[in-house]
Amino acid sequence: MELDLEGRNILVTGAAKGIGRGIALEAVSRGANIALHYQSSEKEALETAKLIEESGVKTVLVTGDLASIEDVQNMKKSIERDLGTVDDIVNNAGWTQYKSFFKYEPGEWKREVEVCFYGVLHLAHTFMPDMMENKRGKFINIIGDSARTGDRNLIISGAARSGTISFLKSLAQEVGRNNIQCNTVSLGLIDQGQGYDSVMMEKLMKQYPLKRLGKVDDVTGIILFLLSSYSDWVTGQVFSVNGGHSMLG
Repeated sequence: MELDLEGRNILVTGAAKGIGRGIALEAVSRGANIALHYQSSEKEALETAKLIEESGVKTVLVTGDLASIEDVQNMKKSIERDLGTVDDIVNNAGWTQYKSFFKYEPGEWKREVEVCFYGVLHLAHTFMPDMMENKRGKFINIIGDSARTGDRNLIISGAARSGTISFLKSLAQEVGRNNIQCNTVSLGLIDQGQGYDSVMMEKLMKQYPLKRLGKVDDVTGIILFLLSSYSDWVTGQVFSVNGGHSMLG
């Protein structure tokens, strides 16, 4: 099955490193042009952009805070000036604090909600009208499984991302008539060099029937499928990529 993305302009957020970088590079290998978004990881973003440019594919580097609608609108202007209209979006960006609810000070949770929930709204409201006019487009939002299963130490980001599931299901109903697909990919723990010691790694792997953490390559396949024409009749869905950590129907 050939996943051809030739000539598509794809915005990948949080693409400086890790999962976002892996998605961008795989999309490039299928012929896509990439708008590479980052917020604070400039060094890594420049390295990723260089890797893409070496392949001879067009890329544009954009920075911005997804919590700010003005930043997202400015990102759109930069992308359109240097690359053209965005055809598809993969939102990999997020921001989280790992602690229980009662360790928060009042209002300290605001940032997580603004990035993880409002960031998705800002991207959709800014970029999707062009997709609707062009009668095609893909919006893929990546979340952690805590959004569906709960996690006492990821309580705010999990709640915010759970809201995006409902949002994208409703949005899929709204924009389906314009041949736009909106889907969510829900991840288990992906090994991105967090540096767990052997004791912690053994404890973590016990939670997974496949007895290992995920790899970036375990994520890119489903993303490429959802970006491709093979998923044109797939919308409003949540896809689990989690090594069997959760098996929700």
